[in-house]
Amino acid sequence: MSEIRYDLIHNEYVIIAPERLHRPIELATPEIEIPKNCPFCPGNEDLTTKEIFSIKINGKWVTRVVPNLYKAVAIESDFDFDTDGMNEKFGGFGAHEIIIDTPKHNANFNTLSEEEIFYYLKTIKERVTDLKKDKRIIQLNIFKNKGIKAGASQPHPHTQIIGLPIISNFQRNLFKRSFNFYKEKGKSLYEEVFLFESKNKRKIYESREFLIYAPFASAFAFESIILSRNYSSIEFMSDEVLKELSINIKFLFNALNLELGDFSFNMLFYLPPVNKNFENEEYFDEIDNIFRFFIRVTPRIYNIAGFELMSNSAINPVVPEEVAKLLREKI
Repeated sequence: MSEIRYDLIHNEYVIIAPERLHRPIELATPEIEIPKNCPFCPGNEDLTTKEIFSIKINGKWVTRVVPNLYKAVAIESDFDFDTDGMNEKFGGFGAHEIIIDTPKHNANFNTLSEEEIFYYLKTIKERVTDLKKDKRIIQLNIFKNKGIKAGASQPHPHTQIIGLPIISNFQRNLFKRSFNFYKEKGKSLYEEVFLFESKNKRKIYESREFLIYAPFASAFAFESIILSRNYSSIEFMSDEVLKELSINIKFLFNALNLELGDFSFNMLFYLPPVNKNFENEEYFDEIDNIFRFFIRVTPRIYNIAGFELMSNSAINPVVPEEVAKLLREKI
């Protein structure tokens, strides 16, 4: 039987429709052809823009960060307001960086070691800390696309950072609801979710600082969340905590790979605003109380179609409780 479920965090409805799991669909994901000269592979560093940051071990890089060659926004642009009739527009100021996750062209989190994942997370932390220094940047959007169905245009493992001087309406509403929950309940919404899901059958794995679970109103088949117990942002995590997070990521992707094989996915890093402006001044000083860092992994097994675009709601054919059961068995 289908159900309409409410997503408490994202403030949206999702239809869980297991009957649609049996409709004919092509699950195989064609991969992008490997280029002869991959710009992200070792030895081809001159094919990228100038390096911003790297972690090197024994003289060889294990992660690199470069400006995106095909940037959506530019740090040298102005953020000037203008109009086009009744429409508003701003200059395209912002930061757009590429993290090259690993020197290994065909790697994934299930094939990387916990140490390699740690260096990847350490790189993200360092970039968050550095980009935060530019007070014009208000929100950092960190995401990883893997596979054609997830929007990847480059097969070598990489992650993107887009720093903007604005907060999207979606993000603004997420933080505002978190603030209102805190004012009403005296505790964080995410603390409550952590406590509730840690005792629920949707729990996949729990460590000292992190919980992996299948969201009650999962928008994607096999969607999973890694939720922090205590930290509002990755920038505040010690090396010890980052190593624990590395283990959680490794466990989750091992389980997903065993269940789904090589699959396309989006990996989204949910961060609070990094600087205060008029959009977030109401709750910015309460971020540590109202928000918890989390990673959302959304396998892209099925395509988004007309209903999703029209309603901004999803139809998910896989019951989250069944997802958790399948993945728990493989950790």
